[in-house]
Amino acid sequence: MKTLDYLSNISDSFLIPLNNLSVISVTGEQRDEYLHGQLTVDTKALTADAVRRTAHCDFKGKAWSLSLVLRHQDAIWLSLNNSSAEHTLAQLNKYGVFSKVTITQHDDALAHFALSGSEAEQWLIAHFGGLPTQPMSSVQHDTGVVIRTDYPNDVFIVILDPKGIDALKSSGLFDKVDQYPQTVYEALSIKNGIPDVSGDGVNQFVPQMMNVQALHGIDFNKGCYMGQEVVARTRYLGKNKRAGFALCFPDVIDVNVGDSIEIAVASGWRRAGTVIRCASLGNETWVMAILPNDTTPQDRVRLGKKPDIAGNFAPLPYTIE
Repeated sequence: MKTLDYLSNISDSFLIPLNNLSVISVTGEQRDEYLHGQLTVDTKALTADAVRRTAHCDFKGKAWSLSLVLRHQDAIWLSLNNSSAEHTLAQLNKYGVFSKVTITQHDDALAHFALSGSEAEQWLIAHFGGLPTQPMSSVQHDTGVVIRTDYPNDVFIVILDPKGIDALKSSGLFDKVDQYPQTVYEALSIKNGIPDVSGDGVNQFVPQMMNVQALHGIDFNKGCYMGQEVVARTRYLGKNKRAGFALCFPDVIDVNVGDSIEIAVASGWRRAGTVIRCASLGNETWVMAILPNDTTPQDRVRLGKKPDIAGNFAPLPYTIE
């Protein structure tokens, strides 16, 4: 496993095991309708090769989890953080008893990897028979699925069953490309403005506070779903005053989800936001934080627990509404 001091030094070709992710599958004749009433995107319109970002909220519009939702064979899969998966699983099971669905979490049966580079693409083509050509699309196989991400769009997420894992290991790819720890993918996701819900961030934020709408993770014209009233009011009545920002601190900092971010004001410093995603590399720390949506790159920010180090804003690859 190769360490990385700065994200800017990441190799063009890499493999990263994503051990913090799991899959919840929903099968049964009412799977589309059931998830349509639970998620912020239209699962009834989800095509065979489409992948969507989505939020699963409570009735107050606070997100239990953020996930990738896609089809695989006769199931709909939710790929999401382990620590939020238990909450989403509990909520799905709570209401799933009223629908003809079977809900299963595949902690040990499926594994996630992030892949990039020509060597990785060669193996993906050989194993899956082709590559997804568009961002947020997939190619299916009996042993799993490969997804082309949106940000960055040259990285693939692969979800594999044990046979697929064996095929990946026997391919020699682990020896051909740089293998990084999971924290590198966390930092890469933060730089690209991809939010996550985990730990103390579970059930704390409305999706728009985490830029989910900018990532096409909310369908505002779909039918009723859990938390829809709050999500819609946040959009149409201009109630949302917060957004997600990517920050890089030029040092290694022990930071956690839920830690506070402070912003400089005329009278000194005030608490302005909360960390929702974080990763420390060899010589820098990446943080995604919820801040007032009128925050600018010129504002001075710092972590409440480390006031002597200022953070630098990273430009997001999308526009926040």
